[in-house]
Amino acid sequence: MASPSYDVVVIGAGPAGLTAATEAARSGLKAFCLDKLAPGGELVNLGELHEFEEIFSGTDMAARLTDDAVVAGVEIGFGEVASLSGNGPFVVTTTDGESYQGRAVVVATGLHKGKLGIAGEENYEGRGLSHCATCDGPLYAGQSVIVAGATGWGPYEAAALVGIASDVTLLGDPEGPVAEGIDVKPGRIVGLAGDGGLQSVTIEAGGARNDIPTNAVFIYVGRSPAAEFLPDSLARDDTGHIVVDEQGRTSTPLVFAVGDVRTRARHYIADAIADGQKVAKEIVAALKQ
Repeated sequence: MASPSYDVVVIGAGPAGLTAATEAARSGLKAFCLDKLAPGGELVNLGELHEFEEIFSGTDMAARLTDDAVVAGVEIGFGEVASLSGNGPFVVTTTDGESYQGRAVVVATGLHKGKLGIAGEENYEGRGLSHCATCDGPLYAGQSVIVAGATGWGPYEAAALVGIASDVTLLGDPEGPVAEGIDVKPGRIVGLAGDGGLQSVTIEAGGARNDIPTNAVFIYVGRSPAAEFLPDSLARDDTGHIVVDEQGRTSTPLVFAVGDVRTRARHYIADAIADGQKVAKEIVAALKQ
């Protein structure tokens, strides 16, 4: 059976990917958006969003973007991508053996979950270490929690924990103001301790180490681009982020990258949406020549 064919295949259904697919479909292109989980990406894990004039939750915005995509005619599918091959048309193949052809491809796969990079870390996964404040925050109601990582999505997650945890500490150097009720401290976590679950962490700052009691750490450091399925011929920087020009074009013609997976991403939702809009215009112009 021949693979389904589209004008554009978008890999990743976060804000950048959904926007790219929606804008392409609104311009008359046949668009397919593929994700291994539910549409929305990072948004489904976020609480209130404050960077827009209207304040609403991440899940609300995910629903809006998904609805917009469906109304525009975007076909949404589910599956984990195993490889990208071809040279126009491109072939996107999933781990389940499904394949999809696209005249153009947008990579919008974001980042992997964070890692502290310390010994024994895996022993505390689900037992004090988390990657989703809105999912796991209620488990630590009235308790002390730490958010490791003050850039990217870290401040969003810290804000979601205010009012749930007894106190919220954000480790790192934020790029902008943070929500009230968050205690910002420098340093990084270098040790974990506790029997039957996390009870304390060791924080290193300014050459000194201190043990701090806490019941949970939400990890937003050590996040790497989710781009292992891409061919080696697609240029990436030393950290694995996809190299793009100002228009989101990669080193391979008609392959674009948007959102957190690309170089120089600022990890703002508005930026991700703008990425998707910009790349969609480039794709429409290229395919309708």
